[in-house]
Amino acid sequence: LPPDEYFQLINEIWAAMGAIFRKYHGTCGKHVGDGMLYYFFPQPDSDYLYNAVCCAAEIRREMARISKAWQLSKNGLNELYLNIGITEGQEWLGTFQSSTGVEFVVLGDTINQAARISDFARYGSIWATKSLVSKLPQDLRESVRYGVTRRGGDGREVFVPSSYAMVSSLIEAGDDRSVKLRDIATVPISEIVDIAAPAG
Repeated sequence: LPPDEYFQLINEIWAAMGAIFRKYHGTCGKHVGDGMLYYFFPQPDSDYLYNAVCCAAEIRREMARISKAWQLSKNGLNELYLNIGITEGQEWLGTFQSSTGVEFVVLGDTINQAARISDFARYGSIWATKSLVSKLPQDLRESVRYGVTRRGGDGREVFVPSSYAMVSSLIEAGDDRSVKLRDIATVPISEIVDIAAPAG
């Protein structure tokens, strides 16, 4: 895209997503190129891990809407996707201060892991670590449809619900991403496919 159209698109995406992140108590970390980093912290009246999962699902729906509108306005065929990686962990929180402002910063491996998982994701999919999904309260976890798609003996792809797989086992032989994803090769992940209203 020409620079003006690119920045128009990115700003449209950021504006639309900002409201969704606020709805689920997400805290902006930073925008890096066309990517976003948000943090979800414990809340007094809601589960912060479930907030992150629900936020991701709503972002995927909003991105599909933006993509369709962009195609119509530009008479284009290209789909726009925002690939999402979610994990959990404990990190160092602080600020970088300068004479012109203050930047909120979180340091640690969790952020790098989430970034690598989003690099793994394709076509707007949402992938989460087993550590995150397993820490969801049971009633909320039961409302989340997650799992891994496997290739059966007959070559057909089969979705295995409520399952996980190591990243390395999900990468096809010869995939050029394998080197970039080496540091998360043994991390068990699962694709978040859908979220239903919690039972009760």
